[in-house]
Amino acid sequence: MAALFFIKSLFLTFTKKNRMRKVYVLIAAFLLAIVSHSLGQKNDLEKLNLKGKIKFISELTYQPLQEGDMIIKGRMVQWYTNSFDQSGNKIEDIKYKSDSTIDKKYIYKYNSEGKRQELTMISGDDLLTLLIKYQYDSQGNLAEDISYDEKGQMDKKIMYLYGDNGLVMEENIYASSGELRQKLRYAYNSEKLLVETSRYRGNGKLERRITYKHDNLGNETEEKTFSADGSLISTNSNVYEFDHQGNWIRKTTLSSNLPVSITEREIIYY
Repeated sequence: MAALFFIKSLFLTFTKKNRMRKVYVLIAAFLLAIVSHSLGQKNDLEKLNLKGKIKFISELTYQPLQEGDMIIKGRMVQWYTNSFDQSGNKIEDIKYKSDSTIDKKYIYKYNSEGKRQELTMISGDDLLTLLIKYQYDSQGNLAEDISYDEKGQMDKKIMYLYGDNGLVMEENIYASSGELRQKLRYAYNSEKLLVETSRYRGNGKLERRITYKHDNLGNETEEKTFSADGSLISTNSNVYEFDHQGNWIRKTTLSSNLPVSITEREIIYY
């Protein structure tokens, strides 16, 4: 889940005046999971820790309000829908603005072996804004993806290195010039859940380290972000409610015990 976690960590500096910024960053986290590949060859449902044969998800995130001892939903700040095929892979994602108009569409294309071949991002005005092409090694593992801008010019390339456990252990992110821009390294527990992410600059200098804890269903319950010198920057925690399949349908995210977002899901199964 790669870039997803670091985008959150860059902006989650927890003060009350920044709470709305944190809401938007946390929302972005879910959608960015669509282009993360740190779980190797699992399908999209498995990457997102979703159980059962899911056809469609509608996910709305709200600004939280506190009334006495209760945390309630405030203004809706963003809305996503995700469509899946019978194999558990994404067909299309739609990101809506807070006024319910379409902001972006993400359309997925697969090869004859069922592996993701392309991801196209289209603006609310139906303009191409991003194209990602995926390449695989002889073992069928994702080897690299290359991003192109709206003019068809290469923007960046990400190369993936795997461990003996079959999971991505390192990502190397290159600029269009070929210069190494960033390096991400991952550590997992015995259940193959991500427990630590480290981000390095192109020169090899450590920038951030993030640790994760999970519940017995594999959902992230805690995320701590540390600076390069080891000092704690932030702590996030998640509280969930679940449906009959064991998928969460409501998530309250807190920072330093203060609510920063409430996310609700409607899940439609095949």
